[in-house]
Amino acid sequence: MIMDYHVHTKASPDATGEFSEFIREAEKKGIDEIGFSEHAILHYERDYPYRSPDSMNKYVQEFLEVKRKSEIPVRLGAEVDFFPADVEEIRDFLEEYPFDYVIGSVHYLGSWNVDASRQAQEYSKRDILQVYEEYFATVRKLCRSKLFDVLGHADLIKIFGFKPNCNFDGILEDTARALAASDMCVEVNTSGLMRPCKEMYPSEQFLALLRKSRVPVTFGSDAHRPNDVGRRFDEAINLVKELGFKQACTFEARKRRMQEI
Repeated sequence: MIMDYHVHTKASPDATGEFSEFIREAEKKGIDEIGFSEHAILHYERDYPYRSPDSMNKYVQEFLEVKRKSEIPVRLGAEVDFFPADVEEIRDFLEEYPFDYVIGSVHYLGSWNVDASRQAQEYSKRDILQVYEEYFATVRKLCRSKLFDVLGHADLIKIFGFKPNCNFDGILEDTARALAASDMCVEVNTSGLMRPCKEMYPSEQFLALLRKSRVPVTFGSDAHRPNDVGRRFDEAINLVKELGFKQACTFEARKRRMQEI
């Protein structure tokens, strides 16, 4: 069974496409289950659409109608930006809506959006090892929060190809242990293949450590338009199988089930 749990429709400001278009694409590509995980940023963008109860309620009602008509299982998710200071605000938000699963992601270190092209010059101004230490320390705080079901693009910090000029396995091993203790799963996100880093999130190196720590996986394309659904999943499936993963996670009402890949 193959699922795509990281999909953004036009309800996210940086995406395009209707629910129905993404579902048709999933069916065409043989995806067994699709999950819609619109962006929810509760920290810097206080006027973000999902903070409006009216807009969120309308979105959920539209989703439920689409789900009723869909021929494949459709899940309600969210991708929530994690900020350590906002744990209670995030918790309150998640309790308001009937999510099947929630992806927790780290896009920001302070006010720095680490995957924004307009701020990519920051990498050349900073010590990359320290950047990695700060990023993964934030990921570990995300794990300890117990708010989320899935870690989104686990090593996003490599997006522009910057990596420490030294061995940083210890940082990844600490993060793998934190994930194992959190009982979360990690998405194998193929969007990194189209970024300057030109590799999936997480990397093969990191994914092998996660396998060693018995952290389960799910799949996500990070689609922002219908054609992106299931993008390069053949490579993702081959990689996880080579590393010894035999199952992947699906979710319903925040409950996890393991399915044969």
